[in-house]
Amino acid sequence: MRKVVSIRDRLEGKKQKEQIQKFRGKIDTIQKIIQCSSCQMKCAMCGVHIREIASESHPIESPLGLAFCESCKGEFEDFIALSRGKKDADIFWHNKEWGKMWSSWLNYRKALNAFVESPEFRLLLDELDCHI
Repeated sequence: MRKVVSIRDRLEGKKQKEQIQKFRGKIDTIQKIIQCSSCQMKCAMCGVHIREIASESHPIESPLGLAFCESCKGEFEDFIALSRGKKDADIFWHNKEWGKMWSSWLNYRKALNAFVESPEFRLLLDELDCHI
């Protein structure tokens, strides 16, 4: 028996291709955001290039597998210790606003990871693989 071509599938495929072309610039932006934010060669907070992350330097257990420069690593460790009540603020700029800054940044990082794990992002990756 001859294969039957589904018109509906062909139209859907054509529609998806047109949609990807229409949103190519936006897709490129999303790719850059995700790719650059997950780069292990730069500090996740300040963006400075990290030449070498020494394994013997006791990397902290950071959520989301983040890499930090030494300065930001210390600040993040302080933030975690203060937020868990394990330490009192011993530096004058470790105030409420400083805590909100780190908390907001951490929420941003969690939101990025949640987006990367979303079914829609995975569908986008699948679509890009099909059309490359």
